[in-house]
Amino acid sequence: MASSWTRLHQELGISPGPLTYSHIQQGTDEIVGERDDLDWKRDLPKKAEPGEWNEFSKDVAAMANARGGLLIYGVRNDRKITGVDPNAVHTEHLFKWLRANTQPYVAGVDAYTLTSEDGSLSVLVVDVPASAMAPHFILGATPREKELRAFAVPFRYSDHTGWLAEHEIDRAYRDRFARQAVADQALERHLDRIREVVLTDGFPPIAWFIAVSRPSRPLPPLVPPTGRQEARDVLNATLATAVSMQGEFDVTQLMRNTLSGSPQIGLRCWIEGNFLHPFVGSHPRGRLMLVELHHDGTVVYAVDVSRLARQKNVIPTEPPQGAYTPVESRVIQVAACEAVALAHEFRRARRIDSSTDLAAALVSMEKSPAPGLPFPGYAPVIENHSFLDVPSTARCPKRILPVGSELPPAADRTALRDCAQSLASGLLNQFGLESIFP
Repeated sequence: MASSWTRLHQELGISPGPLTYSHIQQGTDEIVGERDDLDWKRDLPKKAEPGEWNEFSKDVAAMANARGGLLIYGVRNDRKITGVDPNAVHTEHLFKWLRANTQPYVAGVDAYTLTSEDGSLSVLVVDVPASAMAPHFILGATPREKELRAFAVPFRYSDHTGWLAEHEIDRAYRDRFARQAVADQALERHLDRIREVVLTDGFPPIAWFIAVSRPSRPLPPLVPPTGRQEARDVLNATLATAVSMQGEFDVTQLMRNTLSGSPQIGLRCWIEGNFLHPFVGSHPRGRLMLVELHHDGTVVYAVDVSRLARQKNVIPTEPPQGAYTPVESRVIQVAACEAVALAHEFRRARRIDSSTDLAAALVSMEKSPAPGLPFPGYAPVIENHSFLDVPSTARCPKRILPVGSELPPAADRTALRDCAQSLASGLLNQFGLESIFP
């Protein structure tokens, strides 16, 4: 999937969106020289001769090891567009060379041709994302030792490509592990924050499903923030996507019957939440749902999954010590579908082309400490079929662990369902229950 925010977008002041030939032409007219993430190439990539490095693999790996960028073929160093023969562009060869000569494989690379309106000139654009799996080695041979194959790590800086020394490779590996740790910590911080937010509203016993998603490569700070109408469009698109994922669940859609469709401005995000009067009749009621769409691509989804039980009057206003919080397993599955659909639609709206990390958890309102219970003061029971019909195989774990999953960059309906199934199963399996999508 092509990036929607590149060096050309930034320097030319272009709004996020697909590159066009006119953008390339404007870039050659206005941008002086090359950059670490922009490299003009006159000729198309060629297959490496014996005793030579694969030049295409080297250029791609060098940008992936830095911050990503564009390789544009058909432009001379003086930035005059000479064009390439589109019939001579064989992207399958490019990816074959890349797979054979890089380790680990550089994922997410896109290659496509752009042609002028009159059809006289074409250029090949190779879009290289910044890789979370850096450092990437390339495999090649030296001119003198043609039988000796060796690995090396190219790196793009300024307008040149260099090679990392041993200590720099060591640091690159440390950076890779640190990036993953930082990403995991970011998800955990959002989970902890939302857990605190939702558990300060309403009255026990209440069980919440919380999910946080975050792109593996967050949007650059210069990308314009999300607008209110864009946030509305994302919420509306999520409803349709979630329905296509859910199948035949005998459960009311959670978002459609809770959110108002009027997001409010928050701290670098848009917030949609349902707020009810503390008491409705004799039953305490509070917040039912919270959705946050952050400008950096982070999405928060939290829903009270025990509200259907309260609507059916199966929970007394003042439950005795040790009372449980009944939740249908199907409600957990629906919540997982909506959380994944929301992450997917927001990513599409923001034109984020990286994979997305997700984390989900089940939490409950505290009332009084009770050692040994998974939710302090309440032993939650996830019911498989109907309320008050607890399977004999169900168990109450002492602690419910958060679960994670990953959504690939170009996710179809099957990938979305698999991701939602992974989250729902990870939570329900801790109670000895299976999660089976219809």
